[in-house]
Amino acid sequence: MHSASLLIVDDHPVYRDALHQFLTRKFFSSGSQVFSANSIKEGLGIVRSKKSNWIILLDLLIPDSEDQLYGIKEFKKLEDVVAIAAISGLEKESLEAECIEAGCSIFIPKSSDTSFIYHSLCELMGLSPAESELTQLTDRQKQILSHISNGDSNKMIAYSLNISEQTVKVHLGEIFKKIKVFNRTQAVIKAKENGWV
Repeated sequence: MHSASLLIVDDHPVYRDALHQFLTRKFFSSGSQVFSANSIKEGLGIVRSKKSNWIILLDLLIPDSEDQLYGIKEFKKLEDVVAIAAISGLEKESLEAECIEAGCSIFIPKSSDTSFIYHSLCELMGLSPAESELTQLTDRQKQILSHISNGDSNKMIAYSLNISEQTVKVHLGEIFKKIKVFNRTQAVIKAKENGWV
């Protein structure tokens, strides 16, 4: 299942491109490719042209959709489509049941943050979110990650954990390596994006 590709189908270019960049970065380590299309027609063409298992993140309000469930039904006809996640700015309560009935796996409100969308898609793809990186950290390293997320200096961290500044530096080097970042700022952004701190 790790070879599943993800297709974002959304006609709003800013939203689609931002989500595409974010998810490409998040799924990079799993080897899952992320594609995007601005219409159902274009999306169907991409799925038909590339041999892969597909997860579709589908906006329900697309100009070439005959009705809100049209896209779900069209993608369901393709045998390589493993799961469809509907995403919409419309009220969840009124739509969710209809989408699931039409063959959707999950419904994601468009007001959701990117982290929620990422975690929802990980479940569909059978991938564990980047938490696997967090589990590699020792308890001490998790403490230090939490401290740098609060903006504490190495000196402050050393004082509060009763260790030397040099030890803090060694731990930081290990943390950066394990969570695949190059500096404190990236570490803090990644930790917050993944809900580690």
